[in-house]
Amino acid sequence: MNKAFVKKYGTLLLLAAGAGMIFQLPYIRETFYPQIQSAMDLTNAQMGLLSSGYATVSLVSYFIGGIIADKFSARKLLTFSFLATGILGLWFSTFPSYNVSRAIFVLLGISTIITYWSACIKATRMLGTPEEQGRLFGLQEGLRGIINAIQVFAMTAAYSFFAAKSGEVFGTSMAIKVCAISVIIIGILNFIFIEDTKREENNESFLEVTKGMFKALTIPRVWVLIAIVFTAYSVYGIIGYVNTYAVQYYGLSETMGSTLGGIRYLLQGVGGILGGFLADKLHSRIKVIVGGCVLLAVSFGLFIVLPVNASLVMAVIINFFFGLIFIYAVRSQYFAVHDDAGIPMEMSGRVSGIASALGYTPDIFMYTLLGSWMDNYGAAGFKMTWAYAVVMSLLCVVMAIVLSKIIKKKAPATAK
Repeated sequence: MNKAFVKKYGTLLLLAAGAGMIFQLPYIRETFYPQIQSAMDLTNAQMGLLSSGYATVSLVSYFIGGIIADKFSARKLLTFSFLATGILGLWFSTFPSYNVSRAIFVLLGISTIITYWSACIKATRMLGTPEEQGRLFGLQEGLRGIINAIQVFAMTAAYSFFAAKSGEVFGTSMAIKVCAISVIIIGILNFIFIEDTKREENNESFLEVTKGMFKALTIPRVWVLIAIVFTAYSVYGIIGYVNTYAVQYYGLSETMGSTLGGIRYLLQGVGGILGGFLADKLHSRIKVIVGGCVLLAVSFGLFIVLPVNASLVMAVIINFFFGLIFIYAVRSQYFAVHDDAGIPMEMSGRVSGIASALGYTPDIFMYTLLGSWMDNYGAAGFKMTWAYAVVMSLLCVVMAIVLSKIIKKKAPATAK
């Protein structure tokens, strides 16, 4: 087998593993929401505030991370991120006070974003040619999902084993510890295997790179990229509530709810890889985003009209599975379209930083808002949440079409 091929896809596999594992901790609510809520005796609104604290710091961190990614070697940045995140995860697994937990999530906003996110996106872009961007980001998303699934199944197994022996709180703690230790191991592997070359370092001063960051904000199509991420990411965040909905209103067990979280990541593998190869086959990442978001609007519309009845739990789960395939196909491409939009490689870190910082702002307000709907309106609050997802899906379709028209009108060689 070609040595360059092994190196290229081995690096992609390591990047995908890291991307899957590092975000398990700040987004632990997606698979262990009821267990953590019970262990810490928190309301839905308080659970939302944990996520909001993480997101608020992340907003600033994405900007800084974009500058850092265009300045320093990926190996140094990624290794630090994994080690720091793993240690914070071990701390959270002790279930400290609510205020201390909020501080941990704030620190996670630094360790998983400033030194990690933009560096990971840039490292992925650098692995291939413009013609390969769809499949590279699709494979990264897909492999990330498969590794995520393995991780969640391991965490669920730890939870089930230790909960049976020593209670649910201890089981939840051990599940979080499994995740944290895995993240630390990935950090060590990054240090060993990610190539660290001096040519990765950018000779521009921090002032010059920072000026470049603000210059990128004057590019109209960058704002369209931001809008695509904002709307698609809103839908992605909302779909994580479906297994909680099934547990609370359709009689699904908490263990099965967490198992669905693991299956979710297997479907991330299907959706991500399918989205990536379909994008390269169609020679259009935008078509994948448009088609995926139309189908997402239909999927969430079905959640709205489906009666709340335990006998319909299988219909909820099947619709959930289809929605997952659609959202991961979309998510695999919303950074790959940077190449379509003519964003040059030397600006990749700062533009991905900007798109992430502003595109991920739903984290700041959305979970607190949705949590209050669920606390105040019960099942109707979830239906309001699904309606919000339908609106965001359709807005993403509009933004993707706008980007397509901008590209057709003036296909830029460089982003100037």
